[in-house]
Amino acid sequence: MKLSGTILILLATMLIAGCGSKNISPFATEEPDLQFPIAKSDAVARENPTAFNENISKQAESINKFAVAMYNQLKKDGKNLFMSPYSITAALAMTAAGACGDTKQQILDALQVDLEGVAFDQAINAIDQSITDHGSTTEGISLSIINSTWLQSGWNFKVSYLDHLSRYYGAGVNLVDFMEKPEECRQIINAWVADQTNDKILNLLPEGSIHPVTRVVLTNAIYFFGDWLYAFNSEYTSSKKFMLLDNSIVQAPVMSLNKPDSTVIMLYARGSGFRALDFPYKGGRIAMTVLFPDSGSFTSVENALSAAMLKQVFASLQPETLEVSLPKYKFTYGTDTLRSALKHLGMIDAFDPNRADLSGIDGSRTLYVDNVYHKAFISVDEKGTEAAAATAVVIDWRGPEKPVFKVDRPFIFMIRDKEAGTILFMGRILNPLITE
Repeated sequence: MKLSGTILILLATMLIAGCGSKNISPFATEEPDLQFPIAKSDAVARENPTAFNENISKQAESINKFAVAMYNQLKKDGKNLFMSPYSITAALAMTAAGACGDTKQQILDALQVDLEGVAFDQAINAIDQSITDHGSTTEGISLSIINSTWLQSGWNFKVSYLDHLSRYYGAGVNLVDFMEKPEECRQIINAWVADQTNDKILNLLPEGSIHPVTRVVLTNAIYFFGDWLYAFNSEYTSSKKFMLLDNSIVQAPVMSLNKPDSTVIMLYARGSGFRALDFPYKGGRIAMTVLFPDSGSFTSVENALSAAMLKQVFASLQPETLEVSLPKYKFTYGTDTLRSALKHLGMIDAFDPNRADLSGIDGSRTLYVDNVYHKAFISVDEKGTEAAAATAVVIDWRGPEKPVFKVDRPFIFMIRDKEAGTILFMGRILNPLITE
């Protein structure tokens, strides 16, 4: 079956996750009132995570370790940086669900995962639903996390793999035609990402990122809008000096919580070479924690970053009376390819067409990760914070192995009459540069 230029939303009927399940061809049920056909399943619903909450803190620590590791991979001299380690983790977790052997282990190691087996997926599911539930029930907070898969129409995908994504990631399945219309598919996926992030993440997938050999794209989009618990008063925002790392000065808009020289009570900590402050959002559960290095200490503090160090900072925050100000800023990071960063973190085989084992997706050894794209946006002003990020894992098909015949060593050759079967000339070349 092939659906050219059609998006098909599929909730497949699948039962068991793993690398040994049988394949299926996706199917569709036509419904005349819909713009596109839909296949629905009542067999697999997203799992209720309440029974697996004991693994939330352990997986949260893994995400924090990955956050620091990815931060160190992406930081560049003189450049701002903003990314969502959660979004990257979710997209690669869906990739790992279809990986086997060393390929799977390398993805999990790069993500700093300590949980084993399905406990990892259950913990991600629990964190996801707990956070989004908070966003939906708290005034002044909007938070959504959406996963989706984009599959080549007519390709044989494992029921177990699609079932797994439905159960633990709530991932809808969209059937598109990468083979015939790669550019149109890219635009469709980018439009979906823009819609899920309130148009803050545009063109996640750059031109040329989707190919006729693309078979799967796995996407995660996360969007957050939060009002400050203690709002800044725009009347007290003014242009003030901001010193850069080279000690040069720029003028930047700086917000103050209340009148100059007055104080407020905030959660504060003092560390080695830095101070930390929590800026809470409404509801109190989510906060922006700012690490403010002492003058001349930025590099040493940045180099000391670790999940353990941050955990200690978070635990040491205590109420303190302070005069508080914060720069107002807006920044878009990306689109950035994470391939090099992930390779440095040990995710090697997945990017190698000859070594990747993503057989959990379609039962073959012909799929590999072509690239991982990430883009993030943040805006901080007097009212609160708007942040969004999206990650896309592009999985391509390498096709059947092509025979290689590279003549790069001494060789023997013949010129022959094929009809009579007679060799007319024969010789050898030991050095092609010798002419006599």
